[in-house]
Amino acid sequence: MITWILIGVFLGLLVLILIFSATSYTRMVKTYKKYDKEFIYCNLTGLEFTEWAIDALELETKIYLLDKELDECYLPKKDIVCISNHTAETSSVSSICVAAHELGHAVQNKKQTSLFVLQSCLTILAKICTILFPLLLLSGIVLIFFPGYQDIAGILLLSSVIAIFFNFLLKISTIPMEMEASKIAFKFLKENNVLVGAELKHGKKVLNAAIGTYVASLFMGIIKFFRRLGRSFRR
Repeated sequence: MITWILIGVFLGLLVLILIFSATSYTRMVKTYKKYDKEFIYCNLTGLEFTEWAIDALELETKIYLLDKELDECYLPKKDIVCISNHTAETSSVSSICVAAHELGHAVQNKKQTSLFVLQSCLTILAKICTILFPLLLLSGIVLIFFPGYQDIAGILLLSSVIAIFFNFLLKISTIPMEMEASKIAFKFLKENNVLVGAELKHGKKVLNAAIGTYVASLFMGIIKFFRRLGRSFRR
């Protein structure tokens, strides 16, 4: 009985996670698309802005172009800002803000802000939880079907729930760091008149929505795991 209760709790938690992630990502994309059509007064493309901002901020950050839109990121170990070809070629509020947000992380890395350093440590723990989750889950599911091992199966399933919950808490901790990056980006855009007037107001919405990307990606690794598992059963 306890085993089935644990399974029910796990499935309920998973459904809530899927809904939470999907709605966060949808809101972010809606904001991004809206202001991606708003071209800016300074007429800089995302790539031109990024190159200029790196010099202005006295960074040694390199730029890498990606094919996939909305896949921008910052790689701290290599000090690389990755921006999509669309962002690089477009002169809009969204393209500038997306690039500025990732450069905000480069600034954090250069200054080694407390949030950035803390997050680097927590990321390692989050990766461990992500690795443990499928191992514990699959082991628990398999042992359910073996008489005499239901109690062990329940413990393993409970452990997988704890791992996913702990992973959630660890990744939630990225949000303050993302907020700081957006704050750095907004300050730079404002002080250097990259965005002016209504552009600043709209830019702030895009930068706040950028945080939704990370909220939506909290459990993308786990979601991808279930997708792969589903495809393997269909073969």
